[in-house]
Amino acid sequence: MGNTIVDTVIKFVITGLLGYCISLIKNYRKQIKSKKDSENIQNVAIRSILKSQLAKTYFVYSELKQIPDYIYQDFLDMLQVYETFGGNGFIHTLAKKMENWEIIKTDILK
Repeated sequence: MGNTIVDTVIKFVITGLLGYCISLIKNYRKQIKSKKDSENIQNVAIRSILKSQLAKTYFVYSELKQIPDYIYQDFLDMLQVYETFGGNGFIHTLAKKMENWEIIKTDILK
């Protein structure tokens, strides 16, 4: 009779521990999914901001067909980050057009 009570208690404890572990795993999965969703939203937001700034830089200097070297370098740096975040499309067309522009040398970049 003593073994049955001990067996029952052991089964009860094991069932409780398994339930607790499953609950922890489910919560951990939810946290991972939430973090991934948050990172994806942040990446899209950063990419959108970069795209806007890249286009703005292009259109500010497009009529002159010339750009100061430090601004052009900033453009190239932003373009690299934009691509890292999965950006593509018309921004590359703008960057290609800028390759033919005159780059005005300043004393800012040395």
